[in-house]
Amino acid sequence: MLFIQKITVYYDGKGRFPERARERERLKFFPIDPKPKKFGKAEPEYSKMLDCEVLFQDITCVQNENNIIVREEIFKRFGNEIFTEGKRGQWATFILENIRLFKEDEKYKIMFCDDSYFGNFSRSKRHGHNEAYNKKGSPFRYTDRLNETAFSLKDGEYGRIYFNNRYVHPHTRNQVYKYVVYNIVSCERSHFREKMFFRKNPDHEYKNLKSLY
Repeated sequence: MLFIQKITVYYDGKGRFPERARERERLKFFPIDPKPKKFGKAEPEYSKMLDCEVLFQDITCVQNENNIIVREEIFKRFGNEIFTEGKRGQWATFILENIRLFKEDEKYKIMFCDDSYFGNFSRSKRHGHNEAYNKKGSPFRYTDRLNETAFSLKDGEYGRIYFNNRYVHPHTRNQVYKYVVYNIVSCERSHFREKMFFRKNPDHEYKNLKSLY
């Protein structure tokens, strides 16, 4: 089973200052509440919480001049439908932003790709290695988009992904910045606990941090 924690920090132009950037970089994980108050649109019985292939904790934060504030925390459960590349022409309808998950024998393959969408805001594309460029039926086929393996996780392993982006409204030219951390753990359901993401150094790390200055 996979346990995934996504931390998104939104900030404005002043957040590019070094001291605020260092504050974001220190934020690597949050506790996972074994009995969450909010679980998507519905709140199932706690006994059914782990009845899934992937448990996803989505934490949204805002950084101001003083600190980083948690604005929302949502849990979602996924079955085997999450193990897919998606479909061509549906870049805005991704399941998990910028990552794809696949089962491979006794491992989970975690891929990082360019499919970010932010309403009417435009953003710069990520170009680079596209592993599915010649793959028949892939939504990434013959496209100049980044799509590569970040790492593979065996049972008991922990991986972490970092990326960022800047979004510009096409009419107002207002800009929004964000910094994202994915914590991903492959383990049995019995290992689910509050501090399962509390590791300074995971087994695998992948970074795709762009210069936003």
